Amino acid sequence: MELKKIIFRADGNSKIGLGHLFRLFSLVEMFKDKYECVFLTRHDSITNVIPEEYVIDIIPKNILYLEEPNWINKKYSSNEFIVIADGYQFMSCYQKKIKEYGFGFVYIDDLNSEKMYADIVINHSLNISAKDYESAEQTKFALGSEYALLRPKFIKAAKKVRVIKSVTDIFICFGGSDVNDLTNTALKGVIDIKEINKIHLVVGGAYIHDEINETIEKRKQDVYIYKNISEKEMLDLMSKCQLAIVPSSTVSYEACSVKMIILGGYYVDNQEKIYAGLESNGLIYSGGNFNKYNDNDFKQKVVEIINDTPLSYNKIITNQSRMFDGNQKKRFNKLIESIC
Repeated sequence: MELKKIIFRADGNSKIGLGHLFRLFSLVEMFKDKYECVFLTRHDSITNVIPEEYVIDIIPKNILYLEEPNWINKKYSSNEFIVIADGYQFMSCYQKKIKEYGFGFVYIDDLNSEKMYADIVINHSLNISAKDYESAEQTKFALGSEYALLRPKFIKAAKKVRVIKSVTDIFICFGGSDVNDLTNTALKGVIDIKEINKIHLVVGGAYIHDEINETIEKRKQDVYIYKNISEKEMLDLMSKCQLAIVPSSTVSYEACSVKMIILGGYYVDNQEKIYAGLESNGLIYSGGNFNKYNDNDFKQKVVEIINDTPLSYNKIITNQSRMFDGNQKKRFNKLIESIC
């Protein structure tokens, strides 16, 4: 039987962030050697973050979300393609329509707010179970860190051993848009900590804040800012730093795979379940709601972490190694084979 092709469906812009796009990029990278892939997104997505080698198709502006399944069905054959979607708009009614047209359908979820009709639901939150869902009879679940949506280089990094004895270099990343400019707030908090040698800031294509340049000027020889960096560049930066200040999104899972000391928290609702899992499994230093932080809050938290012991650091790293084992690609390929 000929293998089916895959439509990857997600949107990303300054309003909704880029997380849905990047989670799907990780799956494209896992599947592209075996399956023909098409990346499907709407007209208002920031497409320059999509890798140039991907085949991209744009949904016209006049097509509403609930009209998409019909549009997809007219353009792509359900005998040839399955659909993998990541986004909050692809809920019960959307899933039912896609299934009525005969497509195999995989949905990446982190809200668990409606009944699922997809063939497979992926949710990489750490404390979720199938019992937490209402679903159609055919729906299967791929849950927890075993199905963490990691890019290939981070999957490979998860198999490596790391020991951290002290914190001298910090990695800060708050996603592709960072609408509240937590990047700058965190930088203000740590820039005067004398034990910190280097500070590396990563922002995305939707980051539009200028105030951060004034903060960087205070110590510009030690602060580096990067935009739209590659997977390898991200991994290299994380590997040269010991401490990461990141939200509870995919970037926190990448930090766990590299085995970093993490000040983790959340700033939007959909990050809270991942945060709870990271905290309860001992993978991070608990930061809570980052929206409540000022620069001094970040400073106090980082000083506490710097003053902690190597024993505490490496207990966290041991927990990270247990939860992120680097075998995700094998699991995902087996998963997709079940509906292709």
